[in-house]
Formats: sequence, C-alpha cells, structure tokens
Amino acid sequence: MRNCSIEAAFRRLGTRPMRRKYTVFEAPVNRSQLEIGPLPSSIPCVKTILIVGLGNPGSEYDETRHNVGFMALDAIAHSFKVRKFNHNRLAYWAAVDLVLCQGPDPVRIVLVKPRTFMNSSGVAIAPMMKERNILLENLIVIHDEIDLPVGAVRVSFNATAAGHKGVRSIADNCGGKRFVRVRVGIDKPRNTDGVIDYVLSRFSRSEQASIIDVIAKSPTVVRTIVCDGLMAAQDMFNRKVAKD
Repeated sequence: MRNCSIEAAFRRLGTRPMRRKYTVFEAPVNRSQLEIGPLPSSIPCVKTILIVGLGNPGSEYDETRHNVGFMALDAIAHSFKVRKFNHNRLAYWAAVDLVLCQGPDPVRIVLVKPRTFMNSSGVAIAPMMKERNILLENLIVIHDEIDLPVGAVRVSFNATAAGHKGVRSIADNCGGKRFVRVRVGIDKPRNTDGVIDYVLSRFSRSEQASIIDVIAKSPTVVRTIVCDGLMAAQDMFNRKVAKD
C-alpha cells in the first residue's frame, strides 16, 4: 500500500494530482505555483526548442525517483497551457508556439516524453530532432540526479553522462553531449549496491514537499534557459542546497 505517495501528499495540500492519461497532462502542483503565462502566437517561429522529460513508461513507475523528468514535463505542459499530446510508437509529444520571452519573437516549444524505457531514451528523441531539424544545442533534457539532494536543481551543458544511462543514450543517438541538462536531485541510496531499486522507489513523506517545490520551479528554469541564456540559468539555479 502506498501510504506515502506524492499523490496522497497533493490531496493533503489541496492540489489536484496528475492524471494518468498521457494524452492529457495535469501538473502535480498547485496552479498558483506555476508562474509562466506565455501567449500563443501565429507569427512564424524564430527557433524550435525541444524539451524532453526522462522516465519509464507505465503506471508502475509513476511518482518514482527515476521519473522526475516526466513529472517536471507535466508541470511545464500545464504552465504552457498544453493539454493534449500526440503520440507515436516512440514518444508522446506536443508542439506549441509561444511568445515566451520579452519582445515579439515567438518560440516553438516541443515537449516530449519517450515511450521507450529510460536506457533507450535517445532512440525516441533522435528521429524527432531529425524530422524537425532541431539543433543539438536547442535540446533541453530534464532528468533525475542521484548526486544531488532532493530539492536541488542544476543546469549544465556539454557534460558527461556520469553513469546516467538515459543521458548516455541521448548522446549516443543524437550526435554528442552538447545539449542542456536540467538535473533534478533525488539523493543517493545509503547502500550503493541498491541503486536500481532506489531509483525505482518513491519519495518518502519527508521528501515530498521538496520534490513538489522543485517540480513547480521547472517552468521557470526552462524559461530562464530559453530567454536569458545558459549562464543566467546557472547563476540563478546552480546553488547549493543543504541536506537535513
């Protein structure tokens, strides 16, 4: 029985949990926490940004540590007023044209959840990048990070996979590691032999407030990267978070 599920925490906080249908996304946070209000645009887009949340498909993996990329993408989709996703054999995806930054120039945002399992994420992303002619540096990947405490977020670029097989799959299939990563802390297990079981476990009751907060922050992280640049995002979000 999942007594300490994040979904239960959302109910206690008076918020609406995520719906489990991948064609309709609901952010797992209070609506007031999502700060972005971009405008739709009919003007031709200046550039296309592909934002990918990593995780494992299937209800048995919902709310697990390895799926924080999916959870963050839900929050981003909700903030950008994206409700309906398309899907093919490899991924769930949606595209929206937004006036996201100051000024009149719109950006096309493509949101993606791979339908492959984590270790084959690049197999789903590579054909989408090729079809849409998206540059590698315009790819933003959101994923879990065991080397950061719960509640921490780090923005990096052109960094090694450091053992994350989903990130490694993207680098191998998409032409290298020169893409932006938003690393969401999930902490590390005490027993290093139990990493697989740990990343597939759910957050504890004491961790729920921190993970909800960092998920709510993800739309702002993305907007800062797209509008203000990588260095501005790193200055704003790459701060140390003290562990209790």
